[in-house]
Amino acid sequence: MPLVINTNVQSLNAQRQLVKSGADLARAQERLASGLRINKAADDAAGLAISNRLTSQVRGLNQAVRNANDGVSMIQTAEGGLNEITNILQRMRELSIQSANGIYSDADRSTLNAEVQQLKTEVQRIADTTSFNGQALLDGSLGNVALQIGSQAFQTVDVNIAEVNNQKLGVSAKAGLSSFSQTDLTANLNGLGTGDLVLNGVAIDAAKASADTASSVNKTSSAISIAAAINEKSSLTGVVAEVEGTTLQGAAASTGTAVSGALTINGVSIGTLTSTTSTTAAEGRAIAVAAINQKSDLTGVVAIDTGDDNGGVTLYAADGRNISVSATFAAGSMAAFGLSTGATTTNTVTTGTVALRSVNGGDITIDQGATGNTEDAGFSIGTFSGVQAQVSSDLNNNTAMAAGDVKINGVIIGASVASDDTASSGSNASSAIAKAAAINKVADQTGVTAVVRENVAVNNVAQDAASDAVSGTVNGVSITGFTTVANDTSGSRQAFVAAINAISGQTGVTAIDTGENGSLTGGGIRLIAEDGRNIETNFTNADHAGFINGAQTFNGEFTLVSDKEIVIERGTTANIANSGLKVGTYGNAKDGISVANIDISTEAGAQQAIQGLDNAIDAVNATRADLGAINNRLDFAVANLQNASENTAAARSRIQDADFAAETANLSRAQVLQQASTAILAQANAAPQQVLSLLQ
Repeated sequence: MPLVINTNVQSLNAQRQLVKSGADLARAQERLASGLRINKAADDAAGLAISNRLTSQVRGLNQAVRNANDGVSMIQTAEGGLNEITNILQRMRELSIQSANGIYSDADRSTLNAEVQQLKTEVQRIADTTSFNGQALLDGSLGNVALQIGSQAFQTVDVNIAEVNNQKLGVSAKAGLSSFSQTDLTANLNGLGTGDLVLNGVAIDAAKASADTASSVNKTSSAISIAAAINEKSSLTGVVAEVEGTTLQGAAASTGTAVSGALTINGVSIGTLTSTTSTTAAEGRAIAVAAINQKSDLTGVVAIDTGDDNGGVTLYAADGRNISVSATFAAGSMAAFGLSTGATTTNTVTTGTVALRSVNGGDITIDQGATGNTEDAGFSIGTFSGVQAQVSSDLNNNTAMAAGDVKINGVIIGASVASDDTASSGSNASSAIAKAAAINKVADQTGVTAVVRENVAVNNVAQDAASDAVSGTVNGVSITGFTTVANDTSGSRQAFVAAINAISGQTGVTAIDTGENGSLTGGGIRLIAEDGRNIETNFTNADHAGFINGAQTFNGEFTLVSDKEIVIERGTTANIANSGLKVGTYGNAKDGISVANIDISTEAGAQQAIQGLDNAIDAVNATRADLGAINNRLDFAVANLQNASENTAAARSRIQDADFAAETANLSRAQVLQQASTAILAQANAAPQQVLSLLQ
């Protein structure tokens, strides 16, 4: 090996080793000082990314634990308030039972009632003031609370606390919104399709014929299949559908003519019904009842003699199957037997009704889907109470109601009169406002209140894309005419909406453009009268803008509301159709009285209060049970989150944390190497001095 002085290779090597051992020493010192194996991306780029993700997960899980515990605290606060309400209701029930005892005087009951009234006030105060973090829990304003109990987006648990107040407590826990039944020719009944119904914001799928094994025809239109379709989404809607049964009301008697014809019900031949000129109305009904009930096991339909010449014979299917009737009688002659179906060889089908029941007592909101065919489900658009029996009238029934046309809960309803409707511009006596007023005049006797609903006119047509001048009136007020633009259907509809809305202050009617070209049941233009007044239109060339031409009257509808079941019967006339209501028992409710209306100052009031308080206690128990279930779920969720956080933190530690045993060894090694490298470097730097001996 040559001796050189310009390049000291040994020194360079020693320097390199010294730098390397210095870096190792610095790394070991850094890891021991921080406790982390990864202090910067250069230490382990992939490991840094993974550990950061794990850190996000750990911190998210820890926050989710706190969130869940906050939810538990909220639930426990609500449950505590409900516990006190339960104690108060128990005391009120105790006082009601005491007051129901016949040995007490009116003065004694008055004293007992004074305490009940104070307790009622306290129930309402607790409901109004029970809150958590500034949010009221029991007054119904809380709505749906989404508890974020996961480390990722949308990992939530929904908590919905039922509204608790004096008005809702005490009514039936099973009260619900009843659909209206439909009667039409087989070919005219539309089944519930996809996009027809939106319930509490959730689109309901089409009814399936396979869900109805009882009906003989039009299975997708039956109450059975509609209820099944609704119940498939119950976990999302919070609403359960229950089949109420199918009722086909009878007809007023027609006697004095010999009648004979064949009758078929649900595809089963009932046989030939025959009457003579001397057959009385009662005898005719008896003939029909006997013949029909002989085949009830096959048809699923029972005939009931109303005992009323105007009521005739009612057909009833308890399981909610469709009632299909065909006959070979002369026109109208079936009335000789009290039956309402006229002459036809084509089946006339009547569907049953469905009651929607809110699982937690919350409101039930019904909206139309993409098709706009909400009526195919038998329901009206709107928001309805989840704790009261309710049923809506038929839309667009445009005949005034006479005294005696309908009986509700055993009380004859009087005539609808024009003077009760000061909003409509025409046909006032036939409006929903006038009919509701007639029903409400005896509300104290029936226990039923009629509520007028928003009137929505959807009698649209497929839009003509031609250009033409549109003119006409709404509720007697002329719109400013305009000309549609050929092939611009959207622009024409928007111009029509603008023309109608420009006079809405005078008409009480507003218009909206649905964004569709229109059909017989929806789309196109929708006219709305929020107060339920009649909507009268008379348009020329309106089909170019998505609405129907000519003079039209759109009557609104009303909803019957009660704390107990609603029984609708024929009155003293044969014209129940004029009321827009149909014979049947609706609301799927048991009798009750709201806590707000409890008064035990009489023996009868005390007896009614006991029933209402039983319902109230059941309702509170159900709410507390739901809250208890969610509380337990959250407890398990917290345990799982803590377990996940622990394991995730352990995984992160294995990637990120320093191994002190290994790093201490690395430190000792680097320190020794530093000292050795320094010594060797000194020797290497001295090596070139050997050349000097050669120069001596």
